[in-house]
Amino acid sequence: MNRKIVITADGSSSIFIPKLDESYHSMHGAIQEADHVFINNGLAYVESEKVRVFELGYGTGLNALLTLVYGLQNGMEIQYDAIDAHPVENKLIER
Repeated sequence: MNRKIVITADGSSSIFIPKLDESYHSMHGAIQEADHVFINNGLAYVESEKVRVFELGYGTGLNALLTLVYGLQNGMEIQYDAIDAHPVENKLIER
């Protein structure tokens, strides 16, 4: 699958698939979107110190990274599992 890195409005990067005219994140801001949806309206509502997260569609790993940061800042023990039918190639992730 042909994918390319794009910069979103908040300065963070995402991946765009030209053939589908689809990006992995909002073009208004990848970090802004992931923080709003996954952390502020998801993980922030969890009242337990031990959390299990399952993500269907790992994508770029941004949600996993933000979950790690949130967990460390809030003293949470998080088990994070994710699967992706079409994982991003290591070469693209490294960039």
